[in-house]
Amino acid sequence: MTAAVLGKLSTLQLGSGASPQVYTTIAEVLRVSEIGSANPEINVTNLDSTAQEYIPGLADGLTVEFDMNWVAGNAQQQSLRTAVAAGSTINLRMVWTQVSPNTIAQFDIAALNFSMGETSSENQVTARFSGRISGSIVWLN
Repeated sequence: MTAAVLGKLSTLQLGSGASPQVYTTIAEVLRVSEIGSANPEINVTNLDSTAQEYIPGLADGLTVEFDMNWVAGNAQQQSLRTAVAAGSTINLRMVWTQVSPNTIAQFDIAALNFSMGETSSENQVTARFSGRISGSIVWLN
């Protein structure tokens, strides 16, 4: 039997910027892309090497994108739009609740894009946010 976990009931939360940070769930998130970082390879081969040698470079955060049902007047969704307009870096926290204890990723993200989705008479109005992880990700559990 598999131990796979569904994403249902997971939450994406926006930090308040206060100390200590207070997190509030972003309303009606539909999907969140990968959260992580990658280390580039640094070639350190030298005259004493008998083969190519590498070490990992500094971690580089991924671009994170998420879609949500647009909820007019929702404070967190409005804060995301404001952060992009201001060129701000904000704090996000992803909480996977289907495991015990919860798995949590906390990270700063440079707010790069906020857009309203396609509008039609037959579909819900959505919004999309994207940004680049800045600095290290704090993983809990």
